[in-house]
Amino acid sequence: MTQNPQDPSSQSSSERPPLADAIRAKLEEHEVDRHLNEIAVTLENAVRSGVSKAGAFAHEHRADIDRLIDKAVSAVDRRTDGKHADKLQQMRGSLERGVDRIVEHGEDGAPDDAAGPVSDVPPSNG
Repeated sequence: MTQNPQDPSSQSSSERPPLADAIRAKLEEHEVDRHLNEIAVTLENAVRSGVSKAGAFAHEHRADIDRLIDKAVSAVDRRTDGKHADKLQQMRGSLERGVDRIVEHGEDGAPDDAAGPVSDVPPSNG
């Protein structure tokens, strides 16, 4: 059985280029950086469009959203006999500020960097 000189498995490890060099050459050959940049730009545009559409939708349906928040807070307050009224009001405020931020995105298409974090309540662990 004769070995093909082009077969990389037939070369000794000292004759083969380092693996990192071979990978780098393949990445350059297939223009992976350019493709990744194109994907990143496309994804960024899609996200901006989605955020803008969500903001426009929230603006259009703001009254419905406020009614839904009121309904949810009232239902939880009734079921807990008012034991968590303070926390519910904090949560209501956080939700309303979050909706305000989403609406702002729909109006200008860009986030308001000066507005700070959406919520004062840290996320739950569960």
